[in-house]
Amino acid sequence: MMARMESVNATQLKNRLGEVLKRAALGPVAIERHGRIVACLVPPAAVKARAGKTPTVRPRWGRRDEQRVVELCARGDYRLSRWLRAGDPGTLAGVAAMLASQPGFNRTRMLALAERLHPGISAPAGFSHWLARTPVQAARFLPMLEARMRERKLPAAVPSRRP
Repeated sequence: MMARMESVNATQLKNRLGEVLKRAALGPVAIERHGRIVACLVPPAAVKARAGKTPTVRPRWGRRDEQRVVELCARGDYRLSRWLRAGDPGTLAGVAAMLASQPGFNRTRMLALAERLHPGISAPAGFSHWLARTPVQAARFLPMLEARMRERKLPAAVPSRRP
């Protein structure tokens, strides 16, 4: 059975702060207000252990963003202004660097675009850092892009006339 966390109400904390701080140095103490826990006092060791484990903030990447970037890439547009309007420059720089190795894209122009969006992204360390934090899923994005590029290459369907 787990030990229950010690708790004090806000009034006790105000009136006996020194005593509560001594108890908090040994283990977590919950602070209650109107019967609900509103905060916890924890020993410094617990905070230090948690300090290195803060999650990295990733740029948002929703379906609308994904579709906008797929369309931009399928058009083969290398204009920086269009890419800047499409979303987060750091995320898009990684997409451009990734596409530099894909058939159908001009490697030199894609890497130049990636560098203009986010300097250092075309270096192995920069791209590796991007891969670790990006919301872009290459296994999903690249097939979507291939399908969109095939659609763009198909000639417009001519309605057939039946005699």
